[in-house]
Amino acid sequence: MTDMGDVSPPGEGIISRLQPVIVESITQPDDAHLLARVLSRVWGETNTVSVDVIVAVIRSGGYASLARVKDHDKMQIVGGSLGLVGSGGHNLHSHVTGVVDAATNSGVGRALKQHQWSWAKENGFFAISWTFDPLVRRNAHFNLVTLGATAVSYHQNYYGELNDLINAGELTDRLVVERRVAGLVTAPHGEICIPDTEDLLITTHDDIVGLRKSHPDIARAARQSQREEFEKAFAGSRFVRGFTRDGSYVLTSPSSEDNDD
Repeated sequence: MTDMGDVSPPGEGIISRLQPVIVESITQPDDAHLLARVLSRVWGETNTVSVDVIVAVIRSGGYASLARVKDHDKMQIVGGSLGLVGSGGHNLHSHVTGVVDAATNSGVGRALKQHQWSWAKENGFFAISWTFDPLVRRNAHFNLVTLGATAVSYHQNYYGELNDLINAGELTDRLVVERRVAGLVTAPHGEICIPDTEDLLITTHDDIVGLRKSHPDIARAARQSQREEFEKAFAGSRFVRGFTRDGSYVLTSPSSEDNDD
């Protein structure tokens, strides 16, 4: 199984952004089947998350939802999300959020994350955590800028070997991020980060997904290079302050933050 970075795989959306997105929590086994089916469409596996696991998550107080949009006078399921109650019961861990190709760039991912945040707020969670592939620029922008999540830690090969459509043959290095819930009236959002001269920049490729197909050796080298940069930065007490317009992580040190006061 994989984290899903909480955005869809590449593809040109064909569902209009003007169509309203309806996201609803699910509680019944029949809906769990629908969620399992749409997640399998996104990741190209017949059993991305099994129905029994989805039902178990729901029954144990976790989060599950489906996203629908109207297409040709019919409501179509275009995405879904599943989140588990974290250790101690204070945080929600978003295990998977996916959007089908036809609905990319149509606001479905944002709607799912907004619904997830509101649900977590209503149910007393402190924060929501999830993981994403830090090599994928659009994932980083969505999570850090659009959603205002904060990067917490970097992990080598977080999930081990995966065989889904997106991750097969790749090392599953991940950034863990958190989105605050407690103490906020509305869901947070970020903004484009402007680096200072003391900041460290870690760049991303503009199309790492395409590069993996066309030049896999270069893509693997990019993984190794980025891994070394992140691990060295975190070991030196730097933290991710934001993400730039041209696709670089901005890492600063606590002393730099203190100097801004």
